[in-house]
Amino acid sequence: MAVKLAGVTLTILLCAVATALAAGSARTETFQGTCHMTGLLTQSPPITNTPQEGRASARVRGTCSGTLTDSRGRTHELSDAPARYAARAGGAMSCGGGTAEGQGYLQIGGRRIRFLFSEVRGPGVAAVSLQGRAAGSATGTGHVAADENPVDIAQKCSGSGLRTAHLDLDLATTPSISG
Repeated sequence: MAVKLAGVTLTILLCAVATALAAGSARTETFQGTCHMTGLLTQSPPITNTPQEGRASARVRGTCSGTLTDSRGRTHELSDAPARYAARAGGAMSCGGGTAEGQGYLQIGGRRIRFLFSEVRGPGVAAVSLQGRAAGSATGTGHVAADENPVDIAQKCSGSGLRTAHLDLDLATTPSISG
């Protein structure tokens, strides 16, 4: 039911107010730059040389450099700013390779940029693709960290499976990511 209010229906007025409130509450952070991080990749179940469905999570920390634009439109120039990255994904994986999709976030300067995640893995390396929840993207490479022992990894892959591995992650926005 619509009620006339000074030539404008109350229904239209309420819709306009709801739209304005929704637009004003959108909090989008945008980052343009590069990141280098290290951390831990965890597999469940542990991966072996035989492909199987599973889940993976990565929690890494490091630094990012570039430009961060906050939800108010203010820009912040960053040089090796502390950053965190967390992602969870699922797919068919093995020590020899596989694919996974999921979601996660990149946190820089206390601001989170949420993303959808996909990767294509090969032995010891993954091509990572991020799609910002609001817009933009980033790509990168994840690889087993140099401090991991390849013989230990090979033995676990041939046996009971590899549950965790230290990884290095390098990301670059293409040209920016928002979420």
